[in-house]
Amino acid sequence: MSTLQIILISGASLTSVLAAYACYLAFKLKNKATPSSQPTFYDPQSQLDTQLSIRVIAQALLQNDLSSTEAAMRIGFLAQQLTNGFEQDKSIKVFQALAMDASHLPILDAWKALPKEEKNRLEKERLSIENKYAEQIQLAAKALATVN
Repeated sequence: MSTLQIILISGASLTSVLAAYACYLAFKLKNKATPSSQPTFYDPQSQLDTQLSIRVIAQALLQNDLSSTEAAMRIGFLAQQLTNGFEQDKSIKVFQALAMDASHLPILDAWKALPKEEKNRLEKERLSIENKYAEQIQLAAKALATVN
């Protein structure tokens, strides 16, 4: 057997092994994909659930169970799940604007880790941002709380 034949046989064997391994990895990857990683399509029930959640948050804000900033962040997040046909789009935008203006404020563990002076300064800043939107937020919350 010549050297050329040995090289060709070795190359073909190595290529076959690598191709089989690539197929194995592709099969594993295909089986690993879960339904949650697949693109989601319009689900009317999900849309209704999201609208209901927004309504509940707006009602809680009107009852002073939430701060305007917290309500804005929650509604802003939920609004991302809605389709363009949501009737109260202008009301949602007010909450999104407040959430955007307050997005730099730390939350949860980051808030707890702040020194007291920094918390006081940021609390004043949050209240100032909320006051800027106070009237619009109340009107938008009333509109969202009564959506049928």
